[in-house]
Amino acid sequence: MRKNIRYKAFIVLFVLVGIFTSSSVLADTTNAMYRLYNPNSGEHFYTANFVEAKNIINAGWKYEMVGWNAPTTGVPVYRLYNPNVGDHHYTLNASERDMLVNVGWRYEGIGWYSDVQNSVKLYRAYNPNAKSGSHNYTTNYGEQLSIVRAGWRDEGLAWYGSNTAPADNKDSILKELSNGYKGIDEVRFERINSISRRNWLYQTVKSSIPLATEGRVFPSVMVAQAIIESGWGESGLTVRANNLFGLKKGSWTGAVYNAVTAEQARNDGTYSGYRTQADAQKGGPVQNLTLKRGDYYWIIASFRQYGSQQESLANYVAVLSQSGYADARRPQAKNYKDAATALGDNIPLSWATDIKYTQSIINTIEYYNLQALD
Repeated sequence: MRKNIRYKAFIVLFVLVGIFTSSSVLADTTNAMYRLYNPNSGEHFYTANFVEAKNIINAGWKYEMVGWNAPTTGVPVYRLYNPNVGDHHYTLNASERDMLVNVGWRYEGIGWYSDVQNSVKLYRAYNPNAKSGSHNYTTNYGEQLSIVRAGWRDEGLAWYGSNTAPADNKDSILKELSNGYKGIDEVRFERINSISRRNWLYQTVKSSIPLATEGRVFPSVMVAQAIIESGWGESGLTVRANNLFGLKKGSWTGAVYNAVTAEQARNDGTYSGYRTQADAQKGGPVQNLTLKRGDYYWIIASFRQYGSQQESLANYVAVLSQSGYADARRPQAKNYKDAATALGDNIPLSWATDIKYTQSIINTIEYYNLQALD
C-alpha cells in the first residue's frame, strides 16, 4: 500500500515537473522571423538569424517587422538562392527544392521549421512578372488578397508559424537600426556650406548608426557630440589623434596625445590650470585660479589617441555603456533631449564643463534634423 502511494506521488510529481518544464521551455522554443525588404530589387527576405538581419539592414535593406514566430523543431522549410537574379525562395517541399537545385539554384539549408500544430497560417503568392522578389509570404490574409488583386497568383498555404513568441525577439533594435538608415535622407546636409564637412558628416552618420543601435545610444546625440567636440573633424585633437569626442585618458591603456584644452568653471570656486591659452602653451607651474561660474581657463590634458575615427566612435559607445551613463541610453532616456540632458547635467559624469552643453547638443540635433536618425 505504501509503495503504491509513493508510486502515485512520484507520478504526480513527474507530471507537475513536466508541466513546469514544458511551459518554461516553450518560451525559448521559437524564433522570431525577421522580414526585410530590398527597395532596389523588390525582394522580401526572411531570416531567424538576428546577426544576418543586422548585416542586411547595414547593406541597405529595410526592416519591416517580425513576420511570424517559427518553432525551433518541426517540419523543415528549405532556403534556396538564385545567383543569377539575386532571389531567395523558401519551401517545405523537398521535391520542389531538388527541382530548383537541378536548374541552378543554390541550396542554403534549413531556414526554419513549420509548426506541426498548424497554429498560424503562412500564405504564399507568386508574381509572374518579377525576376527578383517573385514570392511573398505572409500571415496577413488581407495582404494576401491585396497582392492577388494586384496580379499576383495565390499559391495557397506555404507553412505554419507558432502562436508562441520568443522571450526576446530584438525587434526594437532592428527597428532602430532601420529607422536610422532611413533617417539619413532627412538630415539637413544642405545647411552645411563646406563640401568636405558635408562628406565628413555623411560618413560619420553612416558609421555611427550601427554602433549606436548596438549600444542603445541615440545616433542623433552621438553625431551631434562628434560635430561639437571635433569641430567637424577639423580640430587638432581629431586630426592628430582621431579623437572625435574629447575623451581624456582616464582608464585608457592605449596611446595618448597631450594637448592644451579650454575648460569652463561650472561653479564659483578655485580651479587648477592657466589663466590664458598662451600661459598653458608655455607650460610652467599650474596655478590656483579663483573663478566665477562660466569663466574659462586652460589645462594640459592627456587625451586618448585612436588609430582611426571609426575606433573613436566605437570607444564612445563603450564609454557610454558604463553604468554611470545609463540615463543617456535607451530605454532610460525617452528621446534625444533626455539623453542630452543626462550628458550635460549629470555631474560629476557630465561630458563637458561647458555650462550650455546640453542646449548645444539639442540645438545641433534640431538644426540639422539629426533626430530623424533616431
